[in-house]
Amino acid sequence: MAKDLQDIHNEASDAMAEGNTEKAIELYNEILTTAPTDEIALGQLMDLYFETDKFQYYLMRANYNVVNQKFEHAINDTKKALNLDPNSIDARVKLARLYRVSNKNLKAIDEFNKIIELCPDNKESYLELIDLYIIENAKESAVGIARKAAEQFPDDIGFKNIVAKLYFDLGAYDEALNFVTDKNLHAKILLQAGKNEEAKIILDTINPQIKEEKAAHKLLLAEYFYNKDQYNEALEVIDDYINLAGPNAVSFQMKALCYEGLNDEFMAAVNFGYMKKAQNKNDEAIVEFNHAHSLKKDDKNVLIELANLYTGLGEKYTAMDFWNAVYELDNDSHAKAVLGDFYYAEGDYRMAAKYGKVKDAPNAENKAYSEAEEEDEGLLNKIINFFTRK
Repeated sequence: MAKDLQDIHNEASDAMAEGNTEKAIELYNEILTTAPTDEIALGQLMDLYFETDKFQYYLMRANYNVVNQKFEHAINDTKKALNLDPNSIDARVKLARLYRVSNKNLKAIDEFNKIIELCPDNKESYLELIDLYIIENAKESAVGIARKAAEQFPDDIGFKNIVAKLYFDLGAYDEALNFVTDKNLHAKILLQAGKNEEAKIILDTINPQIKEEKAAHKLLLAEYFYNKDQYNEALEVIDDYINLAGPNAVSFQMKALCYEGLNDEFMAAVNFGYMKKAQNKNDEAIVEFNHAHSLKKDDKNVLIELANLYTGLGEKYTAMDFWNAVYELDNDSHAKAVLGDFYYAEGDYRMAAKYGKVKDAPNAENKAYSEAEEEDEGLLNKIINFFTRK
């Protein structure tokens, strides 16, 4: 049965009291394997290492500073440890990661490069270095490290596919095809390279089992049909994809491109609008939906999208114009309620009444503003007549 952390703390404390520093160090390190942020264990190890092992002392102090989010202090402590042992891989990995969390990516890159020179079998460092190069938009350098990793670990197909994906992103499809082993990525590269029939042969051999894999397969099939100018077939497959993965920016973009291929400018604009909306680019979505609206004035869905988008941007009067257009199409109840609430809040009770929102009157039954107005006009005429009597 695993010991409770508090029990290990008690044992470690007893060992220190007995002067058994080796046992205490062993126990506190055991605590850190389960709870690496345990400040008591870190503090005690700092004290224990201070006289016996300055290298470990600086690493423990670095860990203590990391727990307290003092990254600059942690970096300085790790450097002090490396001054004592420049070949320590653990210390260099720690320093590289500290640079990374401190947004000093170029320094992190330098450290990871030193690590793979000192220890070519450190697989994680290759992966982190590739990722850093991608973040710094240096994909050619990322390719170089990925190829080096693929040579260092020839049985690891993961690195081969990383090389292939990086070449794919750079548009170097022939180079990508020399490394790829993943079928989906292989088909994707072939499709992008215009080798559609070769891609279809691979796609036909894929038998996806889980939902995510089925969705990815549908997306590649849609790309194949699109490349073949079979736009209606592509749209059917995109609908299958949406049933699996749900609507997203990619599905809307592909639909828009298919409708462009079919010369359906309206539906292309609508789907580009949904794509921009899915990307949270609402200003751009409004542009697309307005273009769709200019092509078909009475499309209810487009009117509702514009009403909602303008509302979200705080342009409430423009939004109400579109809600009014929705209402005038078919007396839509939701549009009517929105308009009624809007004009009532604005104090325009006459317009509010038009959309069924009545003005509250204390100690009286509610009635439409238009009715009250007629009564007020009658009273006004009586007053005028009274003061003009001879």
